[in-house]
Amino acid sequence: MAARSIKTRKAERPECDLRLARAREFWRAAEALRDLDESANSIAATYVLCGIAAADAVCCRRLGEYSRSENHADAVELLKRVDPSLAPPLSRLVSDKSADAYGASTVPARRVDQTRTAAKKLLDYAEAM
Repeated sequence: MAARSIKTRKAERPECDLRLARAREFWRAAEALRDLDESANSIAATYVLCGIAAADAVCCRRLGEYSRSENHADAVELLKRVDPSLAPPLSRLVSDKSADAYGASTVPARRVDQTRTAAKKLLDYAEAM
């Protein structure tokens, strides 16, 4: 079975660097919110943004492109092409994105920790490249 097409955007080194810079900004913002004991939803949502930007940076650097699809599952599939071990953390982040950012209920502390761990794995990988 042929792989389905994923809408991507070509990226040169400066754009890759920008995606990584954004991931670092989101990480610092999430950590600051966490230190201030702010809303768990805001913290988790910011970690999600960090992880997505880090995954984009990884794909940019290794594949020369990143996902521009409205379907976050496409970003997970693209990231698998770089390193399959990175797919589960990104999948976790994007699956919780709407609930974290827009949900009516408060994100549990455990999920904030899981979201932080997933974002950190992606950010660490991107920074090591």
